Amino acid sequence: MFIRETKRKYKNSNKLYYTHKLVESIRTPDGPRQRVVLNLGTLELSKDKWTELAQRIEELISGQKRLLPCATEIESLAQHYNKLYVRQQLANTNDIDKREHDFQSVDVNALRSSEAKSIGKEHLAFQTLQKLGLIDLFERLEFTQNQINMAVLSVIGRLIHPSSEHELKRYAKEDSALDELLGTDFSRISQNALYEVSDLLLLHKQTIEQFLRTNTKKLLGLSESIILYDLTNTYFEGGALLCEEAENGRSKDKRNDRPQITVGLVLDGDGFLKLSQTFRGNVSEPSTMVEIIESLHRKAQGTNPPLPLDPPTVVMDAGIASEDNLNILKERGFCYIVVSRSRPKDIPKQDFTQIKKGVHAHSFQRGEETFLHCWSEAKTNKEQAIVQKMRIKMEAELTKLRDGLSIKGRLKNYDKVLERIGKLRKQYTRVSKGFTINVQQEGKNAVHITWSFDEKSLGKPYDGTYFLRTNRTDLTDERLWKTYIMLNTVEDGFRCLKSELGLRPNFHQKGERIKGHIFITILAYHLLHMIQYHLHQAGIHHRWSTIRSWLGTHCILTTSLPREQGGVVHVRHCTTATLHQSEVYSALGIRSVPLKPRKTITQ
Repeated sequence: MFIRETKRKYKNSNKLYYTHKLVESIRTPDGPRQRVVLNLGTLELSKDKWTELAQRIEELISGQKRLLPCATEIESLAQHYNKLYVRQQLANTNDIDKREHDFQSVDVNALRSSEAKSIGKEHLAFQTLQKLGLIDLFERLEFTQNQINMAVLSVIGRLIHPSSEHELKRYAKEDSALDELLGTDFSRISQNALYEVSDLLLLHKQTIEQFLRTNTKKLLGLSESIILYDLTNTYFEGGALLCEEAENGRSKDKRNDRPQITVGLVLDGDGFLKLSQTFRGNVSEPSTMVEIIESLHRKAQGTNPPLPLDPPTVVMDAGIASEDNLNILKERGFCYIVVSRSRPKDIPKQDFTQIKKGVHAHSFQRGEETFLHCWSEAKTNKEQAIVQKMRIKMEAELTKLRDGLSIKGRLKNYDKVLERIGKLRKQYTRVSKGFTINVQQEGKNAVHITWSFDEKSLGKPYDGTYFLRTNRTDLTDERLWKTYIMLNTVEDGFRCLKSELGLRPNFHQKGERIKGHIFITILAYHLLHMIQYHLHQAGIHHRWSTIRSWLGTHCILTTSLPREQGGVVHVRHCTTATLHQSEVYSALGIRSVPLKPRKTITQ
């Protein structure tokens, strides 16, 4: 084998470009000929070293052992080109038929494995994306094959490796086998291609969301009996000066110092997203919030087929479920389901009815509203454990303060002791009201501290009870509670959306790129919720971070075995799925072997 250099000059430039190829001489019936073994690209190596590099590549391809080591530069290049050659040969071979046998005499002491890449997470996400029909939709929208591949990479990348476009490009090239699942090669993708497909997806946002809504409903038989509205936000690390909707506002991440954008979402009773819309980030006043909900409502009314919006229901957490907000919603004709911010007065004494193991409830009316008084055994145990833990900690601090009154050099000044007790009350606010603390004074010093604790004085009972509040009258106790639990699941999904799926922080500056980032994250949430829906049906309730960790060890790699008669057998194969991995695949109804093994022999 030898290396050949070719020169090329483009029409619009006088500059010469050089490329290099690995070539071998072969005999044919028509005489000796030269055949290109591998395109090397542009080789940054002095010409006097080409022969040595070609010889080393040939040795690696044929499995020959070398007595004396090469220079580091040549060995590194030779190993790189050998991997490219093996990858090229494997790409041109068919899958192994396991019904056939192929016994080889090989040197097991020289066995080596290379090109290990993650495939478990990619396999799960890719199969889910196919089930949702997104690839077929991209084809109908006349995306080119490269645009389809970039769109799949962007969405799946946001689900399994949320990051910047620069980091996603590196991950796709070096760590992920998604390109093998797609039947393409991501070794030469550009960052600009990822930016361009973000713009393309945003351009077709309405069509894609409409397709997902109808197709998900068809696949899973969703009833859409309850339609919910919710708001969340994402902040920016930069100034976002080119985005009109970026404004400072009330941040759920306590990042009021950063500009943010608000995302309005419409969901069904199972937590599946129906449509989304972005708004200005300074949404805090009740009237502004209602205007956004009305805008979402008008958009939802225009869907085809229309969403069942009678009555339209708004879901809010207790933090923004103020009386002003609820009154404005009622005036505009909206219904709501919220967790009550305060304990109702004069609660009627009724027997609780079990609506689920460990959960009991009973409902009562207050004017036009229905309250559901819920009691959870698990919540009781959790709250009691928290109170007990905080109580023990505060008593330990008080004991330390009291014992120090008789120790030289420790705090004794009466005013300073009272100040310290005040700090303790602020530190342990959850149990502070239950403590009655007396400090005995002599002169300027405190000489003794006593205290007692009464759980009834805590201000709120930590007894595992809570109250749901709604102005809907058509919901049974069980349905109301299940809707609340579903909202908890949705909130968990939103937390995952913002953290694990990389919705925030947002590093883009241009308005369209910011919206594209948000929309890709929402598409990733569609995949995530579809996956979790099937996992929950199978009794698997772990967080996505746990599932992702389980699948992270499922890899594809190339095993190379030198043969006794010469040459090397290369097998590209997946590792065997673990028990956890198989359970996840089974829940989604997909194969536990992402790709069938492929084999080639290099001489």
